[in-house]
Amino acid sequence: MALYAAICLTVLYGLTAATQVDMNDSCRWKCLTFAQLWPGSFCVTFSSKQCRIPKYVTGWTIHGLWPDGKKYCNDTWLLTEEDIDDLQDDLHHYWPSLIKTIAFKFWALTAAGINPTCNNSYTYEHFHSALSDLGTHVNLQCYNHKKRQILMQIKIPLSKDLSIGCNTPEENFSKSFYKPCTHKADIYFYPITQHPHNPCP
Repeated sequence: MALYAAICLTVLYGLTAATQVDMNDSCRWKCLTFAQLWPGSFCVTFSSKQCRIPKYVTGWTIHGLWPDGKKYCNDTWLLTEEDIDDLQDDLHHYWPSLIKTIAFKFWALTAAGINPTCNNSYTYEHFHSALSDLGTHVNLQCYNHKKRQILMQIKIPLSKDLSIGCNTPEENFSKSFYKPCTHKADIYFYPITQHPHNPCP
């Protein structure tokens, strides 16, 4: 329920722009992209001084929810901390900030035998099979670390009614920090440790 509340907040904030479609056609959108971030991999891309994982974070966290890549459609409504007072506890737990001191379990892959580890890797097909209930357009994104392909986040396309599956436009990864995971190499799923910038020394 807490996760759903956080998602609803994201939908509310991201889709407020959609109420202005009559005024600005550039804000029309068809699909949403819901991104879940894996903290065990995230901090390897930052120095130890910039990134930390709160002790209560033990699984997937929310990265964001974006309508068809649209942004800045409506800058007349600003979200304040007072607007989300009753959601603060849930947001800190499910949507923590990993790179800021002040912060403003998705699913268990273990059912498919995929567990966070430094020593074992998994195939691209293994992940996609485990996530088959989320549709065929699930996007696994990775980062190359020490010659390893490590899972960073998973993006799930949603329709306007939040049902799974939507034919989203092709994403441009030319300037993206993360890239789509490839079939050419196995994927590592790093554990969440006390040394998040170097979980697998």
